Amino acid sequence: MATNHKPSAARPVSRGGIGLTGRPPSGIRPSSGNIRVATGIPPGTARPGSRGGPVGIGGVLSSQIKVADRPVTQQGLSGMKTGMKGPQRQILDKSYYLGLLRSKISELTTEINKLQKEIEMYNQENSVYLSYEKRAETLAVEIKEFQGQLADYNMLVDKLNTNTEMEEVMNDYNMLKAQNDRETQSMDVIFTERQAPVLVKALLLVHSIIFSLYPHLVEGAKELCRISFIRALIP
Repeated sequence: MATNHKPSAARPVSRGGIGLTGRPPSGIRPSSGNIRVATGIPPGTARPGSRGGPVGIGGVLSSQIKVADRPVTQQGLSGMKTGMKGPQRQILDKSYYLGLLRSKISELTTEINKLQKEIEMYNQENSVYLSYEKRAETLAVEIKEFQGQLADYNMLVDKLNTNTEMEEVMNDYNMLKAQNDRETQSMDVIFTERQAPVLVKALLLVHSIIFSLYPHLVEGAKELCRISFIRALIP
């Protein structure tokens, strides 16, 4: 039985749309909405390359994108922002510089006090060191005397161990004593000769002072000066 259904002819392209076949006009933008194609095939089960399978994307979009590699942009990730500074002084007037000067003076005073304490500590250590040095010199003299006495005692013990007669020991003692006396006298003479010019200068200075203060004592002072000079030269 013949039907009255006629095959539909292709719809002509309208001004605002496109036909089923043919290339769309270049002046019309595609719709920005996502078009979901309803198929009877569950997602992910279609054979690759078929109409129902996933379409492979090549080029730059096929690379694996990591969130950590995302550059920091204005709309993207950003660093931690620091807090805002408080209000600062806008006008540097006289009071500002006075406060700054007072703070610097306080710092200098603190540093001066610190240096003063260090100086006092160093002075105390120096005084202690000087006292120890004087005591060490005194002890060195005492040690030297004790060493001399020890040498005498050792010599006496040696004489006793060798059965030396007491008369011989006394002769040695007298000989050493006479030698020491001669050396002491010669040292006194040398000391007097070296100190005589110094003593004469000191006496002349004293006499000049006396003559300037008491002119009427010049004659008597001259006689005393002569006697003192003679005594200084004669031991």
